[in-house]
Amino acid sequence: MDCYACSNEASRQCRRCSRLYCEVHGGDLCAECLSPTSALPSFNLYRGSLLALLVGTAIAIWLLVRPPGAGDGPDVIITELGTPSPIVTEVVDTATPGPNETESPDETPDDDDTPTPDATATEGEDPTDTPEPQIREYVVQSGDTLIGIAEQFAPAGVDSFEYAADIADASGLSSVEEPINPGQVLTLP
Repeated sequence: MDCYACSNEASRQCRRCSRLYCEVHGGDLCAECLSPTSALPSFNLYRGSLLALLVGTAIAIWLLVRPPGAGDGPDVIITELGTPSPIVTEVVDTATPGPNETESPDETPDDDDTPTPDATATEGEDPTDTPEPQIREYVVQSGDTLIGIAEQFAPAGVDSFEYAADIADASGLSSVEEPINPGQVLTLP
């Protein structure tokens, strides 16, 4: 048998294409399989890639010019769902009657028994002092942060970062950066 490229006696067969070749026209593979042009993809692959690119470009331009939902069909109304409102409870310190004291709902206080500010003030106490603010509790919702809660409930004129630190102190947290979990109860001073 002769070499595919010359009239010399073929000494090998190409593993890739099964051509017979001599020592001059190849090593492990024949010279045709070793040439750089045989490593290139076929022309049909380039043509198919170009066609896919053109179709994709046409679809992209069509979507830019006429986005989905901009047709003549029925109008679609999208409404934004509101965030759930936080749960805030107030803790009011009420004294419970002792064992010897009973309260009757039928009793009404007499005008003589109504205390006046002067009568309730003790010695050395100013009757114009404001009472202690009521302590509020907040149940942490999903997605809440301590800074966000502080911004929502901070009294007027109080910096939200300072108020967040006050909430952390009142709630027993080590710092403002400590993570809070949904369902956790925070004390709002």
